Amino acid sequence: MLSSLITACQGLKKMLPEGPAISNTERTSYLENTPHEVIYTGDAKVDFPIMPLQVWAASYELDIILVSKNPKWNMHEYAKLATLEGDLWIMKDAAEPSLDQFITADLDNIEAWLPELPVVRKSYPVEVTDNSTSKMLDLTFGYENIAGEKIKATYKGKYPTTALKKKNGSTMGHSRNQLLVGLDLPYRDFGKKATISYDGEAYKMEKLLGLVPFQMALKQTQGGASSGNFDITYQDNKYQTTHHNNEVAIQQDWEIEQNTATTKISQKNDFRTIEYHYLGAGETLLLQSASVLQWNKKEKGVRIEFSPALPDLRRPFEGEYTSNFVLDIAGQNNNAIGTVTAKWQDGAAILLVNPAAPWWVTDRPMQTTINYESNAAKVAIKMLPLAE
Repeated sequence: MLSSLITACQGLKKMLPEGPAISNTERTSYLENTPHEVIYTGDAKVDFPIMPLQVWAASYELDIILVSKNPKWNMHEYAKLATLEGDLWIMKDAAEPSLDQFITADLDNIEAWLPELPVVRKSYPVEVTDNSTSKMLDLTFGYENIAGEKIKATYKGKYPTTALKKKNGSTMGHSRNQLLVGLDLPYRDFGKKATISYDGEAYKMEKLLGLVPFQMALKQTQGGASSGNFDITYQDNKYQTTHHNNEVAIQQDWEIEQNTATTKISQKNDFRTIEYHYLGAGETLLLQSASVLQWNKKEKGVRIEFSPALPDLRRPFEGEYTSNFVLDIAGQNNNAIGTVTAKWQDGAAILLVNPAAPWWVTDRPMQTTINYESNAAKVAIKMLPLAE
């Protein structure tokens, strides 16, 4: 019995938020590195900027978490996002045993919604009945999940107003095959009562330490880097990416801004703006940072800073060059750290991402491979298996 309790406590600890991966003092030295002295062996393969990583972020005004005893599903997450058209509810279901997450939302062209996210998604009417009062949440959800199951769920409890001292949230292993994720978790409260059924079959909630039902309401921001495949082209003064997600091609137009010393590219829709900042404006472009800002937020949902700035991956070079990175979520500094290593191999540019802390990102190394064709770049980003 003692052994079971210890195991349960260890499992609970892995779900709890922690503090920053490094202190602000440590961050200063971590990002004060001498620029790389890169030995380039050729000219740029293309004359437009290259994005070796996809960055993404989303802030939830309300996030309902349910964990049932259904052995097919690890967790259900019902997230409310503020949009210019009103509230948008996203149903996120994490499957067992992969922990891959699947999205259901009432969006007609759902594949075009944030194509930088490679998560498999389904367009389906989501019914939300909100009988909440000024003091208590009272929500009912109805939808069809990715497996074709009709889901009915209810939640009653406090609004998430209890502030957490430690806000660097654990990903709990979700979407390890698709995403490098950081979380900012400022508020959380446990629910009073929740129910869930699958095609009419009800399941009870799991209990933390065998005592407290796993049902809670949160406010949080998620962000990071994602896997995926996309092409970059520049034709007729139009800088464009084409994302290949779930056998659907989604095109996005970008803006390029340059001055004498720096370059910025950005992609904006009604929900968020993505930016990449480079040192240089001509022969050499060195990626220094990338970020996402949601339309209704003051703080960037995610920002990744590299030190030194990355070598120009458009130009062949000898050897390998390693930079540190720091990932910040919702203006909270130092959510995750690690290194990126750039090199050329077999005629392609390679970027290896190796997260170092906290523990829930260390199992998410990534590799980007960039191949160049006539005035086009083909970018393939994948999650790497862990070394045995």
